[in-house]
Amino acid sequence: MTKTSFTPYDQVQSVFEQVLAASPADETELVWFERQYGSAASGGGAARRAVSDPRLTVLVRVIEGGRQGWHRTDAARANELESGLRQALALAKVQPKVKKRPMLPTDKKELRFSHELLDSEVARLDEKSAGSLVSGWCGKDLEGRLDWSETRLAIFNNHGLKRSAATSELTFEATRGEGPGSGRAAGSARSLEALGAEAICERARRDSGHAVPLADLPLADLPAGPIPVLLTPEAVASLLNVLSIFAFAGRAYLEGTSFLVRHRNVQVFDRAFNLRDDGGRVPGLPFPFDLEGSPKHPLDLIVEGQPSTLALNLVQGAEAGMRPTAQAVGGHDALFGNLFMLPGTASQENLLAAAEGGIRIGWLDPPECFEPLQLRIRARARCVRRIEGGRLGAALPDFVWEESLLRALARLLAIGGDPVALSMPTTPLGAISAPSLVLADAEGFHSI
Repeated sequence: MTKTSFTPYDQVQSVFEQVLAASPADETELVWFERQYGSAASGGGAARRAVSDPRLTVLVRVIEGGRQGWHRTDAARANELESGLRQALALAKVQPKVKKRPMLPTDKKELRFSHELLDSEVARLDEKSAGSLVSGWCGKDLEGRLDWSETRLAIFNNHGLKRSAATSELTFEATRGEGPGSGRAAGSARSLEALGAEAICERARRDSGHAVPLADLPLADLPAGPIPVLLTPEAVASLLNVLSIFAFAGRAYLEGTSFLVRHRNVQVFDRAFNLRDDGGRVPGLPFPFDLEGSPKHPLDLIVEGQPSTLALNLVQGAEAGMRPTAQAVGGHDALFGNLFMLPGTASQENLLAAAEGGIRIGWLDPPECFEPLQLRIRARARCVRRIEGGRLGAALPDFVWEESLLRALARLLAIGGDPVALSMPTTPLGAISAPSLVLADAEGFHSI
């Protein structure tokens, strides 16, 4: 299968400049986002190996008279984008007016990237080569899946700002066995070299208790709690994703559904909990600017358990009376895209000792946040094992876990020293980096 080419940058520039010249709005921004996806899994079969054609999304955003309007389209021609511009202007007329008029970025200086964003090896991947990689990594005892993408991004506005970048991204997931007692691990990176696929495979083997045949693992009863719980980095990343969406997103704060409306600059978490966003940090998926073209800078979100900084785009910053944080994700919201929970020093042995008598949760399906103000979540816990004598013991069947993240993250017994970066749907140009955690006195376990 021949890979389809991306739109040449010169063509994007020509179209955007024509549309900007025709715009009557006070502020106009155009974002070109073109991405090609690929996927391959061990075990093969044509249905499990595919590479898409590049998929295009263009965001037209305007600010007119202090009101914001936007329009998304897959159109690529100037006349089609001018039609989208008119629709964005029409939407702006019915939006609330921001008291302080926001202005799009005017900084036109060239950004210097400290890390390579595009891996040429990823750009050359196809179904066959990716499938061979996965099979080689997994061997005979694991199943694996590799998802990768290549992205072309360009941002232009009426102040002459022009930002562009080409990026690659990979996420590899390995599993050993099925059902109770299985092992599962994942990780994301910009390049094949940084992915560390062998280490991901080794974590999946380790967490499945590979010294004991899966069929011979005894099944334990569901604990009543409260008990200590060891969460793998993959499970912690899922919880941090909930925290990002329902607590730190600009829209959640301005709509009053974030607990930070009442608890910002107050210590609500354990003092060992520190969270920051850094678009220039590795390991992770660095990216130097947001979808408004504003350069990213390291930001502390939680320091010693005290949350402070919100994700705010330019309009949200004007509305909240706060400084925007260069976290725009397009349209009318902002999300932190390069989150890092600062690791601790606990080894795997230390983590197991801290969680003695409890359980290890290896994987969480995407949690549902059903009470945002208390950050109450519900998630299916998988790859669960008892912790007995400093080791992983009997397997538990999958169960539903209900918990408040405000309560859970206020009582940390240990933090691991080896974080894992994992891309999420809410971090399309970045990832969440998380270490293992041990929580004290967890409960809320329910049979399925």
